Amino acid sequence: MKRFSSAQPDQGSSTRRSFLCGVVGLGAMATSLTACSGAGPTLYTLAVVPSQQPQAGGPRYVEVRLPTIASGLDRDRIVTKDTGYQLTVSKNDAWGDSLAGQVSRALAADLAQRLPGTAVFAENDAVTTQPEAYVELSITRFSEGPDGRAEIEAALSIQAAEAGAPAGGTPFYLQRLRLQGAASSGSVSLVRELSQLVGNIADVAATQLRLLPVQIPQAASSLHAPAPTGAVTR
Repeated sequence: MKRFSSAQPDQGSSTRRSFLCGVVGLGAMATSLTACSGAGPTLYTLAVVPSQQPQAGGPRYVEVRLPTIASGLDRDRIVTKDTGYQLTVSKNDAWGDSLAGQVSRALAADLAQRLPGTAVFAENDAVTTQPEAYVELSITRFSEGPDGRAEIEAALSIQAAEAGAPAGGTPFYLQRLRLQGAASSGSVSLVRELSQLVGNIADVAATQLRLLPVQIPQAASSLHAPAPTGAVTR
């Protein structure tokens, strides 16, 4: 009598194999998602905005001091929207450096574009030249505003130097500014618009610096620093 071996598949084994394959697939997906979630944020930086009408004049040396930033804005992650009652902070986008440092460097570079012949530098830069004037900002909004447009609210102050430090009296110029740009559709366009608005602040500051009556601080006379190329001589 012949013996025949059963060729019928084991339904239980097949089910177990399918279940195990499903577990492996889910495990791979979880690993992939974990790797994506562990990626660092996208970093952004303010850009320099070229001047359309550069014009010489004003002090020979200008220092842009580190701005005062409202505590709600002073964070690594970008504040994307400020409704006046609520701040929206990005989960994935961050500033590449402190916001105060970025604003001071961008504003200094923008001013240098607008004031040919004037040496403009940011506070804490490795510069030994004594400034003749200081530019300061106090920022309370630096994001998308309630109406969806990029917006900066800040107080701009310009002072002549006095004995190596900002004067303690009334500034030559002190004005509250509220500037609006175009509507933004994401972090890239928001940072682009904010950069443009910093350039607009530089336009205002450059105009006032040209009007500033400058008296060279006594401390500067001992430095014997050469005037920058193309500087306006006094």
